[in-house]
Amino acid sequence: MALPPRFQQTIVKVQPLLDETGNVFRAVSSRPYRDKKGKLPDGVTLTLTIIKDASGRPPEESLLYENFEATILCGSDPGIKKGDFVSLQGFREDVSYYINFSYILRFDGVQKVAKPGGGTNATDK
Repeated sequence: MALPPRFQQTIVKVQPLLDETGNVFRAVSSRPYRDKKGKLPDGVTLTLTIIKDASGRPPEESLLYENFEATILCGSDPGIKKGDFVSLQGFREDVSYYINFSYILRFDGVQKVAKPGGGTNATDK
């Protein structure tokens, strides 16, 4: 007999992901986030592309150019636009989880960063 989900807990280890990717991602899209139960602050859910994978895995196992979502619980829109390079801050392990083959990753903040390898952010003028 399998235990029901209410007795299960899956811990997400996000630090290895941030280390292997250098914690720099490219924003693909964003949409407002509002917690249906009203327990978490409002924010924004970002779809991000991994632009660096320093794990040493073979190319077929690399995370390079894979997309994932991260919800930023910052209470307002942080102004991230498509093409911006960003760094995630303040991982919220207490409200992040893995369920049905999907990661629900939540962070306290996000920051625009310089384009890797020099240059400016895609939306900077």
